[in-house]
Amino acid sequence: MLQGRLLVLCFLLRVASCSGQPNATKLYLLGLFPWTGAWDGAEATVPATMLAVQDINADPKLLPDYELVVITRDTECDGGTATDEMYKELYNTSTTKIMILGPACSIATEPTAQASHHWNLVQISYSATSPKLSTRSLFPRFFRLLPPDSMLNVVKIAMFKEFHWTKVATIQESAPLFSLTTADFHIEAKQAGIEVIAAETFIDNPTTQIENIQKSGARIIVAGFYGNMARRVFCAAYHQKMYGAKYVWIVPGWLEWHWWRKTDASIDCSVEQMDEAVAYHFAVNIDNLPSDANRAPSLSGMTSRKFLERFAAVVDTDDPSSLTGFMEKSFAYDTVWTVALALHEAERQLSQLDPPRTVADFAYDSITCQILFDVISSLSFEGISGPIKFNSNGDRLGLILLRQLQDGSDVKVGTLDPTTGTGRDITWLGYEPISWLGGAPPIDFIIEREDRQTIQLSLFLTGAILATVGIALACCFLAFNIHFKKLRVIKMSSPNINNLMLIGGMLAYVAIIFLGVDTNIASTDTFVWMCRAKTWCLSIGFSLAFGSMFSKTWRVHKIFTNKTAAKMVLKDSRLFCFVTTLVLLDVLILVLWETLDPLVATERFGTKVIDDENDDIVYTPIRMMCESRNQTYWIGAFYVIDGLLLIFGAFLAWETRKVSIPALNDSKYIGVCVYNVLILSFVGAPVSFILEERNAHYALVATLIWLATTLTLCVVFVPKIRTRNDVQPAQNTLVSQVTQSHQGVTSVDAQKELQLLRQEIGRLRKNLHDLGQDDKE
Repeated sequence: MLQGRLLVLCFLLRVASCSGQPNATKLYLLGLFPWTGAWDGAEATVPATMLAVQDINADPKLLPDYELVVITRDTECDGGTATDEMYKELYNTSTTKIMILGPACSIATEPTAQASHHWNLVQISYSATSPKLSTRSLFPRFFRLLPPDSMLNVVKIAMFKEFHWTKVATIQESAPLFSLTTADFHIEAKQAGIEVIAAETFIDNPTTQIENIQKSGARIIVAGFYGNMARRVFCAAYHQKMYGAKYVWIVPGWLEWHWWRKTDASIDCSVEQMDEAVAYHFAVNIDNLPSDANRAPSLSGMTSRKFLERFAAVVDTDDPSSLTGFMEKSFAYDTVWTVALALHEAERQLSQLDPPRTVADFAYDSITCQILFDVISSLSFEGISGPIKFNSNGDRLGLILLRQLQDGSDVKVGTLDPTTGTGRDITWLGYEPISWLGGAPPIDFIIEREDRQTIQLSLFLTGAILATVGIALACCFLAFNIHFKKLRVIKMSSPNINNLMLIGGMLAYVAIIFLGVDTNIASTDTFVWMCRAKTWCLSIGFSLAFGSMFSKTWRVHKIFTNKTAAKMVLKDSRLFCFVTTLVLLDVLILVLWETLDPLVATERFGTKVIDDENDDIVYTPIRMMCESRNQTYWIGAFYVIDGLLLIFGAFLAWETRKVSIPALNDSKYIGVCVYNVLILSFVGAPVSFILEERNAHYALVATLIWLATTLTLCVVFVPKIRTRNDVQPAQNTLVSQVTQSHQGVTSVDAQKELQLLRQEIGRLRKNLHDLGQDDKE
């Protein structure tokens, strides 16, 4: 079927070429058309070329005594094939080709246009749209009737301004044509104040890229692809529900008619699903056939309607619009007219040379080539496809059309004429109104709102009240400890060390208040100072409180693991030194931290959350944090020191778990406190790092600090309050037999009792040994 159609078209083309004057001189044009290959646009462009040749040869006023002849070759829409076919004809000396028509595909046009100027040939394409072809240094003798895709960006920008869209996403097939066009669009968008929030490129599977655009929140999407990849993109968009009233898609307008309905085994979408996905999308392209009501008469004298009738009469099909290249047919027609007008004017200018010449004398000379180039550069006429004029890059300046797919019909909704006014205003009058599924233009971006997560005032007040209660409780215990410090049960538990524990607890309570100070109740500077104060209070408070418990547990452990009969006295001064060492170590780290890497206020962004009632709104949680560049290392130092202290303290508590002499020390209670702090610390520390929600984070951390501190203080001091009147020095243990040293140190009497017991045991063992020796004698 295809081969039969090609033979008919070739025959008709030859007939058209011979329809001029019988004795006319033939002017040969090399026509490069894609009969086969990825895009077989010759189905429609060759018949249109035939009509133009027929009309020109039949016009006695245009190129009299000459007859245009087009020699066609199949490029297969391939650069190598097109170049090979071109050279074959140029080296065919039986005919001299005065100009080159085509090719159609940009990939075939680029190599031929780079080479043809070396033969002093002017080349005109009817459908190549690559922005690269606008580079005069690479393609010095090239023109095209179909403007580059990059020139169509002006309509997209004008459309964005019309509907107040300032954010857009782009997706493109990985091909030079679309890469250059998209890059140019990004530049123009930036100049117009439009933000490209997602720029995606794919090779053959756009699924991931579609998902990325969806995550970006963009609703206006500019796409660049060929028909086969366009089907994959919209099928992926269908599965991601990226279509309908809330999305706007803008695609190339030169894609073949009903491109989404073609059978394609590479997609998993039905025709009905594709119809739904592409509904109401926009397409941008040069207006290939302006309405007769909105234009001046064409130079050929034909109206758009008449052209369509004649075209339909030539092609061998019941539905001309189904032909590949149907959208480019008018450009092919006008390309031949551009060549004819250039040859006609060149004939006049050549005749004025000395000696006179004609276009028939062309022998790949630079003089005729330059005249043809200059004539085309200055041409301006009304073609079937609209006004025709070229800029300095050889790109046509023509009407740009904006179309929309409405209820399955391709509807013209506006045009832009770059040659009139500012060249950046869309004309809506005289065209069908745009149809919006939602009744109005959609928003260009998911409305993103900041959700500044601050600690609720009620939660902060609750934490502050509990901290105040804790401070009051610690003060009561401190008053009790000082007032009854000479009472035996208090005196033997090292009240001075207990005072340090209480001070540490108070600092922990104060840290809860500092922890709750947020930017909703304080300035940023104050917030930073509160952060620093919280760090100091927690660090020093922990060292004082837990260091005191640890030191007392260590003393009990040392006494009960002493294997010798030697007297062991561990004074409170040694315990003071141990706690002081821990505090000074904390102070050293804190001073270095503040000096070398001070805390500053930073905003931390959480995971975006879509509004439950309106999916056009997304909230970004923002937490004001106190952080420093190397904060992890500083916190890590505290975790290592305090972690080791906790682990060793738990070990000592376990070792002294069987100590049951009440007056010796509150060792059992201290052990319980160590386990309590250990468990809460190991549970709370990692959870506090993971938890992002500000109120939940404060509630958790404050609760853990308050529980650990309150339980520790109550476990240590409540038993002392309950038993302060029950402890009698002479009733509980043998400790009453040993008096305290005259130095007044609080080294408990139990130490002396143990030493006396060990000495007594040693003496008895010696007596037994002596008795045994006597019996032997």
